[in-house]
Amino acid sequence: MEKVTQIPASPLDFFLLPVWLHRKISIRLPGLLLAFMFVGCLDLLFYENLFEQSIFAGNPGRMILRFFLFMALSFLVGAIDVIFTMWPVGDFLQMIGRRSDKFVHKRISVILMKSYALSHILFVIPYALVIYSGVDWAQVGPVSTSQVRVLYAVLATVLPILPFFQLGILYRTISVRTRIQTFGKMIAVLAAYFWMQISGTAITFLEGLAYEFLQGKSPFSILR
Repeated sequence: MEKVTQIPASPLDFFLLPVWLHRKISIRLPGLLLAFMFVGCLDLLFYENLFEQSIFAGNPGRMILRFFLFMALSFLVGAIDVIFTMWPVGDFLQMIGRRSDKFVHKRISVILMKSYALSHILFVIPYALVIYSGVDWAQVGPVSTSQVRVLYAVLATVLPILPFFQLGILYRTISVRTRIQTFGKMIAVLAAYFWMQISGTAITFLEGLAYEFLQGKSPFSILR
């Protein structure tokens, strides 16, 4: 039976997800495919305001075509995002486990991919407010309503720290699904942080290409 580190329940479960959820992350393919789709949809939904860009405007046939194209591009972008970001981290953990002679789940890369997908839950509400609230955040000032100013202050405080909670979710998954010591886990999470900064640039570029394809601006787009 797989051995895991025991972590007591804490108030941080709200941000880092409960331990039982980390334990239940499976290595099955259907869940991984859903993870690809979930991350990809968020990547494209939060790249720009879809409604302002009139992505789904036009006659019904064109809207249906754009919807299926959006889903296909979401799956592609999500798969590249999840695999490209987490597979190297999983390999790094395997190396740490071999060198320290500590247990690491043999499919830790797949587990981390699903954990990474789950961590995107943190960004749903804040990013939705930023992009789809209809507020011009660049123009928020003393003349803005008190509700808008309070919301701006909350978002300005929360958004910078969300990536660290995302790393906390990955750290908890590593703690639950491996027996690597604290120093090794910290090294792995630090490596994940820097790699996510690098991969994030590539994923953002890919999202831009997907948007050009959706808008018919790409020379290869079927919507031209």
